[in-house]
Formats: sequence, C-alpha cells, structure tokens
Amino acid sequence: MHGHPLFNTDRIVSVLSRMQRTAIGALIVVFLFAGGLVVLPYFVSQNQIHAAVTRSLMATTGVEPRIAGEARLALLPRPAIRLEDVRLDDGTRPGFSAGSLQATVRILPLLLGRVEIASFTFERPRLSIEIGADGAMVVGLPLRSPAAGSEGPDQPELRIVGGTVELSLANAERIETFSEVEAALAWSGSSLTATGSFLWRNVPTNMSLLLADTSALGRGARSGFRLRLEAEALRLGFDGGLAFRNGVQADGVLVADSKSLRSGLAWFSVTPPTRGGFGPFKLKAQAALTSTALTLTGLSVELDGNRAEGGLTLKSEAGRPTLQGTLASELADFTPYSGGFAVTGEDGRDWSREFIDVDALAAFDLDLRLSAQRVLVGKVELARAAVAAALKGGRFTLSVGEAQFYDGILRGAAAVGRGSVDPEVKIEANISNFDLERGLGELTSIRRLEGKGTLNLMLEGAGPSVHAMVRSLSGQATLTAANGSLNGINVEQVLRRLEHKPLSGAADFRGGRTTFDRLMAKLRISQGTARIEEAQVDSSFMRVTLAGEASIAHRDLDLKGTASLVRPAAADNAIQPFDLPFIVQGPWDKPFLLPDPTALIQRSGAAAPLLDALRKQNVREKTARSGMEPLTGSRPSPAVDAPAAGRPAP
Repeated sequence: MHGHPLFNTDRIVSVLSRMQRTAIGALIVVFLFAGGLVVLPYFVSQNQIHAAVTRSLMATTGVEPRIAGEARLALLPRPAIRLEDVRLDDGTRPGFSAGSLQATVRILPLLLGRVEIASFTFERPRLSIEIGADGAMVVGLPLRSPAAGSEGPDQPELRIVGGTVELSLANAERIETFSEVEAALAWSGSSLTATGSFLWRNVPTNMSLLLADTSALGRGARSGFRLRLEAEALRLGFDGGLAFRNGVQADGVLVADSKSLRSGLAWFSVTPPTRGGFGPFKLKAQAALTSTALTLTGLSVELDGNRAEGGLTLKSEAGRPTLQGTLASELADFTPYSGGFAVTGEDGRDWSREFIDVDALAAFDLDLRLSAQRVLVGKVELARAAVAAALKGGRFTLSVGEAQFYDGILRGAAAVGRGSVDPEVKIEANISNFDLERGLGELTSIRRLEGKGTLNLMLEGAGPSVHAMVRSLSGQATLTAANGSLNGINVEQVLRRLEHKPLSGAADFRGGRTTFDRLMAKLRISQGTARIEEAQVDSSFMRVTLAGEASIAHRDLDLKGTASLVRPAAADNAIQPFDLPFIVQGPWDKPFLLPDPTALIQRSGAAAPLLDALRKQNVREKTARSGMEPLTGSRPSPAVDAPAAGRPAP
C-alpha cells in the first residue's frame, strides 16, 4: 500500500507544503495591497487631486469647475474622491452647483501614481436653465463633446443624485421646477446619452435622451436628437434632428399617447374648454419646432374614438397660444364634448338649469377646419360635413359651410361666448329640402310632420344657463314644406264627420294623418315666446290657418285656428262652406285639440234653434234692464248682469 503512488507520504507532504506557501504568499499580497490602499492617500497630494478632477470635468463638461471645499481621497471600500461645494458656471449667472461631488478613481493608474477619474456623481445639484425671448437657451451646464487630445477614449460618466432643475421662460413669472432628478450621462465620441427620472408637478417621469453630435450643436449645425418621456398622464417621443440657430430648431417624427388627454392637459396646467370627453389619445406626425411654433404635418390623431388626418400648427401670438389646422375624418362624434352645454335636463322635459361656464374659452385661440363623412352631436347627425371651428377672444364660433342633414342641406353658424354679463349664444341656419320627421324630431322632439321642408332660423339669447337663455330668446323662424302629412289627426275626415253630425264624437280626433300640398309657418320670437305671424296648411280638400303663441321657455302651445273644407270648383253653390274654429293647447310634444262648441251647435239642426232662442232672450233682458235705468236711477249689479269670472257669457 505504501508503495502505491497514490499513497506516497512524501508526495502528499510536498503538495501540502506548496499549497501552504501559496496561501501565505497570497495573504501577504492581500495585506500589502490593503496596506497600500490605506497608506496611498497620504502619498497623493491635494494638488494632484484638484488637478485630476479639474482636468476631467473640463474635458467632460467644457467648464472649469470652482471647488470651494476640501478634496478627500478614500480607497476603501473603493477608490473615490469626495469634494464639497462644487460649481460649474462662469460666475455671471446662476448655473450648476452641487452640495458635494464624488469621483470614482481607476485603481491601476492610481497604483502607478496617476489619478484618473472613472465617473462623477453630483449629489444634490441645482441646475438653472433660461430660455430667452428669442428662443436662445442658456444652460448652466454647457455640455460639450470631449476635447481632442484628451486623456483617453474612456471619458468619465456623469451621474446626478437628488438633483433639482429650474427652468425659466422669458416674459413668464412662473419657474418650472423638476425635483428628485436621478440621471446618468455618458459620452461616446461626440455623442451624449442621458437617462434618468424626475418629479415634475408631483408626477414621476422617466426620461431618455440622445444627442448624436454635440460638437455640431456647438457650431450651430444640426445634430441627431432622440427624446423619450414617460409619465402616467402622457408618453411622448421625438426622433429627428436638433439645432440652435437663432433659437431652438428641431424636426423629426413626434409620437404621443395617453390614457386620458384631460389628465395630460391638466399636467401642463391647460384647462379643457369642455367638461366631457378628452379620454384616450394617440398622435403621430412629422414635427417641425421653432422658438415660436410647432408644426405637425402628415398628422394621424385619435381622440375619444375619433380618428383624423391632416396638419396642425401651434404657435404663440402676442403671448397667447393659437392652434390652427385642417383635419379630415370618416366619423367625428362630438357628443362627449357637449357635457358642459347640455340643452335639456335629465328627464328631457325641461331646459337645462346647469351653469354654462365659458371662462375656459378665453385660455387660447383656435382656427380649425374639419371635413367628415359623418358628424354626430347627441342624436343629431350630419353627413359629408365641412365644418370650421374658431375661437377668438373667448368667443367660440362653429360654422357649417355645407352638410347633409337628413337628406337635406344644412348651412349655418352658431356662436357662444361671454356677453356683457352672462354667456350669450347666436344661431343662424338654413336647412333646405330635409326630412321633416327625422330632422324636426331630433331638433325639437316634434315628430308629427312628414315630408320634405325648408327651415330658416335666426336666434339669439343670453343667460347663465340654457333655461335662462331660452327665456331671453329672440329672433325669427320660417318653415315651408310641400307634399307632406301631419300625423295624429285626419283633418278632412274630422271636418266631414262634424259637418254631418256636429255633436257626435266631437272630442275624438286622434288617429290618422292629414296630407297637405303646402305648409307655411312664419314665427317672430321675443323673450322666449314665439308668436305666429302667419301659418297655413293647404290641400285640395281642406285648409287650416293658425294664430297664437308658442312658449319656448315653457315648451307649450296656446294656438287658435280655423279648419275649412275646400269645395271643388264645380260644386253646387247652394252648399254652404264649413269652417270650424278650434284651439290647440298643452305641451308641444303632446298637445290637445278642442273645436269651438258654439260653431258645432250652430251647425247642429236640433240644437241651433235652442241656441238662437237663448240669444234672443238674452237680448230682450238686456233691453228691459236698460229701459228701467232712467226710472230707478241705478245700474244693474255686476254680480247679476255680468258673467262670472272665467265663465263665457251666454
């Protein structure tokens, strides 16, 4: 066994001896290395540290640092230099300052007596950025690409921990503050990459940035530029070029999306002009940015389910933001945006009493043109519409150049804005040859007319709510129609029945429909009441004329009219004409019709003599009383002679 090579005692002792010597040697090296790390800082002077830090910062940032505090080199747990109170600026304006600066040191050059910086970490720095009136940007940390002939290809990486950035705009009192900035900046040749996160208006935001050629930017030339911003309210991306020529200039592809654009606008302190809508949002366009305008071409945008293509320009005129553009869409549904301008209450039976807030219209100006195959506003639908929306000085105007409206053509304009005291509205419209049942049904909830008609409308009113605005409504309206029908009553049939039997079934007029050859109504509107100046319905068999009032404020009718049978030209002249006075009262969606009972009694052969006798008796009584007045010297008591209040005289 002892002779076997595997169990050779001398061999085992020799191996163990070599392992022991190796371990002792390694341990000695570790102790020497650790001792060197402890002792080495005492052999590196403050001047060497300051010179190395200054040289690296100048190569990385282009600015000579001002270091007010002491510099300390510590090699454990890793080689690093710590400096207090560091500033990077020219001393003439607020720039970049840090509470402390930590620079990690490359260890191998340090063992050879050289101090080389691997990275800088600025702790609690403050950076001030100013954008002048001409768009020129002054940055407290003017980063530039590494200078030619610098120490080596591996430039120090810059890190920011717990930083604050202050952005100020010319002619703006507010200073935007970005806090809790955590960022890393790295050079690759003349290319600069930055990634990090910050808080802006208490919203956590992630950012990444790439400048392809910073030296070109310094010469006023164009550099490749890429930016990504991600926050809960909005995600934004830009990929293109950047230059500084008389201000900021950029062009490239811009993309943006948000789960709620309303939240995104609130993030930028923009108050939407409506209370409804502005939900999911997506945008992609070719963007061109200057110091005064942002232009989007080849635009594709989605908002609240609506999709459109075209171009937009956002610019500032006299310090006021202005949005201009042209868009085209297959479907534009504006229903979500009408929430702040509800016309009726929840039950649909009364005008809305909700306060109309038009103050948001004063925040910006708008000039937008839209062409759409379909436009929806609530239940109202337009087709092939050319619409222009303008907002100027707090007054919003919506103009329809031409649109199909229920088989007809609509042209008109509506304006809303702040009046001298309350919000005011003005509407002018012409709707020609449209379907009466569907068109009037959606506009006024009246669905009793069929056929094609033309409506001319001019209205204006003012008030804090739709309810108050309707009470002040004034203007005029004209409706004409041909070859249509009035649903819910057959006037000719009712007249012929009452002509033969005036007192039979006089109250039952519902059912059927009345066809007409021509319908015309002209109304004058004042203080929420529409007075009929002229209204007539004609056919070859009957004629109906109307007069009276319709209260728009209370949504009811108080009308009087006459319905007549039209005799053929060849009819016997002995046949007397039949004219029936009537009244129409009640809510305009369900009014009731009542014929004049006196006229029906006169037409009745049995009741007419009785009515004549009563009238003659009344005449005799009045004559007798008037003859006794000279003898008695007194007048009959009003209680005896006059009819009771609210009761018709016999």
